[in-house]
Amino acid sequence: MFLFAFTTVLGWSHYGSKAWEYLFGAKTTFIFRIIHVCTVILGAVLTSSLAWDISDTFNGLMMIPNLIGVLFMIPLVVKITSNYVDRKIKKKDVAPIRSYDPEIEAEYAASEDKE
Repeated sequence: MFLFAFTTVLGWSHYGSKAWEYLFGAKTTFIFRIIHVCTVILGAVLTSSLAWDISDTFNGLMMIPNLIGVLFMIPLVVKITSNYVDRKIKKKDVAPIRSYDPEIEAEYAASEDKE
């Protein structure tokens, strides 16, 4: 159990550090490390029910940026789905959408033209 807990703390430390680095830059990762060490110590001295409640709260809060991302992706999903329905169900002669990025899509089209 000790090894599982220890490796979990190390893994989440690395994962969080890389996410922090992506969001705020490599020069500020020491701030994340300080926060992480404080939360590990705090989690060790809190009662288990309070620690789990805090953990559940922050895990629940992670849904907010995910739902915002889902809402922004709805138009793309509708576009790709209608393209699929046109091609596979309605049997229309429509080029498939392979990427959301127009440049990548153009590369796919150019590679098909060469064949």
